[in-house]
Amino acid sequence: MSEQDLSKPQLRKIQAQKIEEFFQRKDAAELITNLESRLYTDPDYLNSQIVGITLSMPGELDTSPIIKHSLQNDKQVVVPRTLPHRQMEFVLLEEDTYLSQTPFGTREPVGGEIIDKTDIDALIVPGLAFSKNHYRVGFGGGFYDRYLADFVGKSISLALPPQLYERPRWPVEPHDILMDKIIY
Repeated sequence: MSEQDLSKPQLRKIQAQKIEEFFQRKDAAELITNLESRLYTDPDYLNSQIVGITLSMPGELDTSPIIKHSLQNDKQVVVPRTLPHRQMEFVLLEEDTYLSQTPFGTREPVGGEIIDKTDIDALIVPGLAFSKNHYRVGFGGGFYDRYLADFVGKSISLALPPQLYERPRWPVEPHDILMDKIIY
């Protein structure tokens, strides 16, 4: 079976393995630093006052350096909290924000100030695979596609080398939301 024939669940499994192998590479840290540098010089990121980003889990691109950089550059950082019916909201991340671990293993804020999605300037959207024409395969919950359906800010994804495809090698579905920008 070629990658082009892969279903999204099959692709997710393969991508998780590819990403795990990538983190073992000797040049992984340098490639990640370069990717972060491209984000930090991107006009959509630079011009944003409020940036949405996930709190990464093991096996994902570590978002803590991006969060730290954003805060040091006087940006407000908002992080997601899941809601019933595969919805989510973003909460202002502050020094005293209490985080709890969900049954999925993610960390989410408990309480805190909810920021309206119309106030978020840039949303750094996670995923497992990205195409150069701005398609994305997420982790399978559909949370981001639902959130992005009426999001007016800029959606940006950071693609590690094993995550980037010239074009989608997976089925593109009507509910899939294109990213405004893929940084790789």
